[in-house]
Amino acid sequence: MTDLAELIERVEGVEEWRGTKRQREALRAMFDGRCAYCGNELGKVMHADHIEPCTRIVTDPWGRPLPVEERRMRNPESNVVANMMPACAPCNLHKGGYRLEQWRTYLQRSADIVRKQTSTFRAGERFGVIAVSDKPVVFYFEQAAALKARLQDQTGGE
Repeated sequence: MTDLAELIERVEGVEEWRGTKRQREALRAMFDGRCAYCGNELGKVMHADHIEPCTRIVTDPWGRPLPVEERRMRNPESNVVANMMPACAPCNLHKGGYRLEQWRTYLQRSADIVRKQTSTFRAGERFGVIAVSDKPVVFYFEQAAALKARLQDQTGGE
């Protein structure tokens, strides 16, 4: 649904994401203090999410903390400002290391996953308390981009 090439411009000299106050303020302002994924207000807490995952390896395979000098980053080339989105904690933690389209697919399957795991969900469906929708997952940043494009079309690109 989303062309990641439009979201991430990979050119030399791209600013590295360091989470500075300036970078975090600019990130928060991207969607007027709203989560780029669900659109909820961020409030005081904002997570900075890598669109293309960039995972920090800080523990060994057994979960023990690595010494600082052994810590590393998987896909460090993705740790750039252009690859960041403002996210609420629930969205960022749920997205985890998924790529955007993988996460969208996972979200689209949520009802099926929960239906298989819990009889309460199935009972809720049977009694009409829970209604599942087949509508596609459209992230807030996609809705905002579509709205901006429609407004530009209506105003002649002003």
